[in-house]
Amino acid sequence: MTRATDSELRRRESAALELLAAGAGTALAAQTLSERYGVSLRTARRYIAAARLELTEPLTPHELDAMAMVTLHRLELLAGQATMEGDKVTAIRASRALATAVAQMRKAVTAPVTRFRLPATGAYGAADPPPF
Repeated sequence: MTRATDSELRRRESAALELLAAGAGTALAAQTLSERYGVSLRTARRYIAAARLELTEPLTPHELDAMAMVTLHRLELLAGQATMEGDKVTAIRASRALATAVAQMRKAVTAPVTRFRLPATGAYGAADPPPF
């Protein structure tokens, strides 16, 4: 299998942005890209993830901290409530989800670079802004 050229990558990234901007869900957009360009679903999901990053407004450190704390708090509450009700399965699942969330947050904080390749000038180039 040959690697995609830079122009092909830009075209696929642009298509991912257009699909998401048009309101397609991530699963449908990934399936569409996979079929349209003959790439694996895993590769299509990477294009979609990179496009989602470009479509969202960057969070401030304060907003990110608040979201993380709320998420961790909800998982702790769920684990505690399940334990009090004697639901061991849910308590274990919530505890595992909490541990996973903490590990992912720690990894995100210490990660030197993003794992997705984002275009340097945006998917539409510097001269033409996105249509949305």
